[in-house]
Amino acid sequence: MTKIEQLTELLVSELKGFEKGIVKLEALETKISNTKVELNLKELNPLLQALENSLSESKRQQESYLNRLESIIKDANFYPKWAIISFFIMVLIFFLSLFYAYTVKTNAIEMEKVAYENGKTAATDYINLYLSENPKALEQYKKWAETK
Repeated sequence: MTKIEQLTELLVSELKGFEKGIVKLEALETKISNTKVELNLKELNPLLQALENSLSESKRQQESYLNRLESIIKDANFYPKWAIISFFIMVLIFFLSLFYAYTVKTNAIEMEKVAYENGKTAATDYINLYLSENPKALEQYKKWAETK
């Protein structure tokens, strides 16, 4: 029985040690839960302030660059306005003169055809009148026409 007693004693002592450990853990847990953690930002404040200043300076430089770029683009005219307007006016004048030349040429061709027809009828009428007034010339014309 001594062995059982020894084992029991050992088991009891282990249980008491375990209970003491649980009590210590409970005390530590309450101590930890009651403890408030405070952050010391005294060292971070100057760094954050320097970072903020650097960011604001960078933003100011970017805005300045963007404004300068916008003004350059706004003022950048590849061609002056008067040159563009003059170009379009010249193109318009070119097409109008081209249309006018085409119209004049077409009218001239039509007038030549009409004049040719008028001249042809006038010449035929004059020859017929001449031949009707001069019978001798009519006889000579008939002889000449037969030989041809």
